Amino acid sequence: MKFAIISDTHFGDDTSVLMTKNKSTDNIEAGDKFKEFQKAVGKQNDYLILAGDIFDFSIAPYEKAYEYGRKFFQLIKKNNIADEIIYIPGNHDGDIWHIIQHQRSVINRLIKGELPKEYQHSVAGIIDDRKKSATKGFFLNKVTVRTKAKSGSDEPKYGRMFLDFITGENDPINFNFAYPNLYIVTDNESVLVTHGQYLESYWSILGEYLNKIANDDLKVGEVDIEEMVEMNFPLNQLACTGLGQAGVLTELVRQIQLDAKNKELKRITKYLDRLRNVIDKMTDYPWYKFYKEKIEDYLLEKIQEEILNAISGIEKSRYSEEFIYKKEVKDRFFNFYNASMLELGAINETHQGINIPAPSRIIFGHTHQPISWNEKNPPKMNTVSSASPRRVTLHNTGGWLENNGSFCGAEVFTYETGKGFSSVSII
Repeated sequence: MKFAIISDTHFGDDTSVLMTKNKSTDNIEAGDKFKEFQKAVGKQNDYLILAGDIFDFSIAPYEKAYEYGRKFFQLIKKNNIADEIIYIPGNHDGDIWHIIQHQRSVINRLIKGELPKEYQHSVAGIIDDRKKSATKGFFLNKVTVRTKAKSGSDEPKYGRMFLDFITGENDPINFNFAYPNLYIVTDNESVLVTHGQYLESYWSILGEYLNKIANDDLKVGEVDIEEMVEMNFPLNQLACTGLGQAGVLTELVRQIQLDAKNKELKRITKYLDRLRNVIDKMTDYPWYKFYKEKIEDYLLEKIQEEILNAISGIEKSRYSEEFIYKKEVKDRFFNFYNASMLELGAINETHQGINIPAPSRIIFGHTHQPISWNEKNPPKMNTVSSASPRRVTLHNTGGWLENNGSFCGAEVFTYETGKGFSSVSII
């Protein structure tokens, strides 16, 4: 078996270096780093594994993001890079998973005259490359694996979903969708691949606080991965698709995001001042309520002050070497890993004889801060499973964007039976 792992191409973001638009012809074509990517991943892979944020629906409308993605996947086929895609959506392209589930659970069933069925909020992918394993190969947990289509070619594990045809109606490419985890087990190690958005507060906040506030009514006990995904679904979908498809609002929100990240608060302060004026007019009290109005003005002023302090104090997860070492991030990692072990335990119970051990390494993206496979001093985290090593090693895929005019750096992870894992740094 042979495969490669990348993430964070962000098709739709104009600073992506894998695909670009030729200004003279207006055509989409390979970007400055595509040849290095192509050399690193090699040819004739069984799978190209995409660990999230491949499209950026949070800042780009569908038509723009898919335009860049189509050319990329056409080049994947043309250059014989991979037979199939394993796609693990992230936070910026989480809508891919929502659409797949809607197609599977609603659209396909209604077309056949059947009523919709429940979403599968979490479906783990498993790659088993152990020599003596009875489950050797790739499959999706909770999904029936189709072996051969009528045409004789391999079918995607979900069966002909919409993204297969991004390369053209008559020349589809096979996509397999897992979310949010892919487990890879070999004779030497067990590896978890995930995007990593649940290590950041926004993407996990509903799950964290709902479990504290309404645990007795939620009746979930110890939260597993599927429950974590379910509870964080509303905010995740809003920030992914809701913002990117908001028309005139999209560009404004993008500019506010950039201002906040760059600590440029002039525009945000202006909007907060206007908001105070609007609220002040809505609560225009007569003279005998003078003191009440003064108290309200004071409170609004303090709220604005706290908002600005909070924004100016935001520390970026992207391009940050310190992010993974922060206490709150370690706590979220602990929770995410624990939820993943509950999922893995269920997989081991369902598929008799598979016995996947707790991962000793995690490959993730999201932060755009590369950490190679052979990093001399990689970050390590405490685990929660007595069956695993005491600490798990973290690796990062980096990203394919420019940061203030400079390429941020990517890491391409590769695996081949008999050779094991390695990675190539793209700088």
